Amino acid sequence: MKNPVTGVTDMVRAINVRAINPAPFGRHSRYMLSGYLRHIFMVAAALSVVALAIDLWPQVPLLSVRNSGPLLGLAVAKLAVLRIFDLLPPFIPFAAFLGVVWSEVAFTESRERMLIWNSGRSPLQCLAPAVMAGLVMGVLVFVMDGFGRPAAMSVQIAETFGREGMRLDRSQSGGSHWIAIPNGLLRAEIEFGPPPRLHNATIYKLDTLGHLSEVDTAQAATPTGQGDDWLLETGHFWKENNVAQGGTFSTATVTQEQETPFAKRVITVPLNLLWLRNIGMSPQYLSFADLRALAHAKILAPDAAGFPTRLQALYSETLLTVAMALLASSLCMWLFAYRISATRLILVLLAGYLAHFAVRAFLLMGEFGYVGAVTAGWAMPLFILMGVGGVLYAIQVRRGLAPSPGLMRFRGDPDN
Repeated sequence: MKNPVTGVTDMVRAINVRAINPAPFGRHSRYMLSGYLRHIFMVAAALSVVALAIDLWPQVPLLSVRNSGPLLGLAVAKLAVLRIFDLLPPFIPFAAFLGVVWSEVAFTESRERMLIWNSGRSPLQCLAPAVMAGLVMGVLVFVMDGFGRPAAMSVQIAETFGREGMRLDRSQSGGSHWIAIPNGLLRAEIEFGPPPRLHNATIYKLDTLGHLSEVDTAQAATPTGQGDDWLLETGHFWKENNVAQGGTFSTATVTQEQETPFAKRVITVPLNLLWLRNIGMSPQYLSFADLRALAHAKILAPDAAGFPTRLQALYSETLLTVAMALLASSLCMWLFAYRISATRLILVLLAGYLAHFAVRAFLLMGEFGYVGAVTAGWAMPLFILMGVGGVLYAIQVRRGLAPSPGLMRFRGDPDN
């Protein structure tokens, strides 16, 4: 006669019972990952076509000035390749969201989700493909945005190719620039170099009380390479030599002050040469090395906050893409568990769009200095992940595996 305990043990071994553990590289995970990536790339391609059509159509007349016939077609194709590095990266996290939603809708409609739930697969296991898809697309957007975009823009600028290449042409100074310096103000035309060179420069220096104390004018100015010293060529300078009168006005006769001419003169002008060389360039077009240097530099300019904000946005892009994919997967598991309704589909798409909009809004606030760079770059990815945690908790409540706080308690099919 068989031992009942031994018989049960043998039966358990015979049917190969095992604990439910994460299986990020299991067969089902690979199947879902391929579906996610396929739909994400399809969404990204559709967004690219729309963005390129809007961007390239006004530029065709510019290209037709230099090219005609087949050469025009080649020029448009070349510009399309270069512009895709600028147009697509901001939309990749949103494309990841839409691609995952697309896959999950197909997954629910085919009744595969019901099969997976009945097999005992946990929600955390179902999130593994979304995490991997987010990582793949996050690395892609980091490479495209951090390295591909500046490289593509440098080609456009070097060849004055397309609208942006002409606008950011470094061989043109763009007229006189007014630049604030710690002890005054500078007006000059800029030869971007490298090294940068100033033409028709006028430097106004203020004393500690904010009064004008010195004015230097020069036909040209170049950095000496010694700290903040600049060599002025062929100009005049004026220096205040009267004792301050405490802000009172006097009608007494004063000696007329004259400008002193010079052939060469060295003065100190505290200017960041890297920033001066890239003045007028948007932070997203700077190389990664230049962006890091400017993000940690002390720059007295209205656009100074844009450099650290852009750097933090690059650092957080991978996490943002993963968070958007997780948000899509978790919302679909919660609201599309067994069947799909138009209302819930609209709510999911609206949630993704609002998240995308909030990300762009935080970055804009960071660029204009309304919030810190770290907050602008990392706040929304972390908020989205917190939202994912809340959705997963709601799923556990529905499955009866977590305490239900009041209105969140419901069982079975969420559509019932």
